[in-house]
Amino acid sequence: MNSLLETALCCTRRGWHVFPCWPGRKEPRIQGGNLSASNDETKVRAWWTKWPDANVAISTKPSGLTIVDCDHGNESEAAFQAWRAGAGLPETYTVRTGRRDGFGVQMYYSTPGEDPAKSMAWDEGTHSGDIRGSWGYVMAAGCLHPSGETYSVLVETPIAPVPGWARTVKKAIPKGKDGKPNPAWMDDGSPIEDHRNCHMISLLGKRRSGGADDDALREYALQINEERFRPPLEEEELEYLIGQACKFPVGEPDPIVTIGGKVAGQPETPKEPVDWHTRYMTEESYLNVKPPEFLIDGFLVKDSIAMLGGPVAQRKSIIALNIAHALCTGEPLFGYFDVTEKPTRTVYLCPEMGAASFVKRVKQIGLGGFVGKTLFIQTMSEQPTVLDELDGELPGAVVIVDTITRFIEGDENKSEDMRRFAQKVFRLVKAGATVVLLHHSKKGSSGSLDDGLRGSSELAAFVDSCWVTELDDTTKPYESLSKMRNVKQRDFESDPFRLKPTPGSFYLTMEGDPAPEAVIRGKKEQAARDALAAILKDSPKAGINKLRDALKAKGHGKGQKWITLARCEILGAGATLSSD
Repeated sequence: MNSLLETALCCTRRGWHVFPCWPGRKEPRIQGGNLSASNDETKVRAWWTKWPDANVAISTKPSGLTIVDCDHGNESEAAFQAWRAGAGLPETYTVRTGRRDGFGVQMYYSTPGEDPAKSMAWDEGTHSGDIRGSWGYVMAAGCLHPSGETYSVLVETPIAPVPGWARTVKKAIPKGKDGKPNPAWMDDGSPIEDHRNCHMISLLGKRRSGGADDDALREYALQINEERFRPPLEEEELEYLIGQACKFPVGEPDPIVTIGGKVAGQPETPKEPVDWHTRYMTEESYLNVKPPEFLIDGFLVKDSIAMLGGPVAQRKSIIALNIAHALCTGEPLFGYFDVTEKPTRTVYLCPEMGAASFVKRVKQIGLGGFVGKTLFIQTMSEQPTVLDELDGELPGAVVIVDTITRFIEGDENKSEDMRRFAQKVFRLVKAGATVVLLHHSKKGSSGSLDDGLRGSSELAAFVDSCWVTELDDTTKPYESLSKMRNVKQRDFESDPFRLKPTPGSFYLTMEGDPAPEAVIRGKKEQAARDALAAILKDSPKAGINKLRDALKAKGHGKGQKWITLARCEILGAGATLSSD
């Protein structure tokens, strides 16, 4: 058996949760990293069968561990044992790390009552290191350190309970750029190279506790990732961490205790009047409202909830497959709507159709080569998934739900049941996904929003856009044109159009000339990219904020996220800027 697979399985048998990291490195190899650690043997076997050389990372909190990592202060095993005894730390299972600028060790302690010590850097003067408990992970014995040395068991003995020392040891105060102590942990602007995931989630957690909303949290993450992380986190990994941080409660000011209307311990002061202007949009926020970012220009907005409604057996699934085709290939949807950004993956959930029927459609539309790579499909032939189970596949993905009837728990005609379903869908978007929902229209639908969707009006209320489709001639299901109309145009406008089928294929194409508005939108998008390319030609190392200001001065109001992605496309994909 592969030695690292056996290492991982030994960890799971101890009850520990593990996940793979890159060979000889500490960076997670899977999306979500520490947050996706598992104790499931089947999943662990699958990981190390796919990546036999992957380092084995142990996630501390779900494993019931608090690990005291002593990086500096010992030069030998004897020195370590003397320090351990002098500090009053009980003997326990201990691993020597691959660090060779000293004698680095990691002491494993069990955490009773699921109460791990707080993760932090510690420093007691002569010795220093880290504690991994409430957050973080360590490499298992047998893994390869970045130095080229191997983690090895130093003390093979039962794991002792976590000592009080781990909860009371002095927290390290890192030094700033000037070499002086900086009490604001990780806020000194210094580069972050190790444990990047841990640092990112910690920094985002602090910003969240300070009252940052989702948008502010995302903007902050994009900024510090570019400016301080070496190398920056991959977009997919960053989006996952942002999604996790957005689940943290937004911080509020500490409560003020009052006695008889007087603040305890303070002289009575008059209450400041509340300025009613604070309840409304400011001029600055008005000027900085960002236009919608499209995955498919004029059709599908990024990070939105789109609905596709229509009568039974009138091409909703075929239209959805065409959407998946455009997202996977980058080819224009219906030969008309440009794909402005391909998602990291497309997840197609279709529990209403068997594998044989669905695979036939996938092959006919030309998506077979994408299955398992950027297209992930699930039919009634596979183990059914509920929306609550979607997790690691969400950041940067488009999730197509065909149809929502199979995922609603309760009655689609009851408002409270539809509100619960809406919350499940909102969670997908908050985790970084764009969602396309398929649903049936009411019988005798006239194509309006009210009767374009069956069930409670709550359904129409929470979606951002709603396309309704029906056949021109239901007696000719294979030859008839499909009528398409956006009956809820919240963030963009669109004209009705018709689609014609391609004989022998499920591919649909636009009938007639392109709508002028879409052409104008496409030209504006290209103009913004051309302007950014010109700016980067003169200042290729300019930061996101400077690029945003420069674009704004040229009449292109673009946000940090758009600029980050566009800059990567221009500079990071081998593109050569024109000298024109």
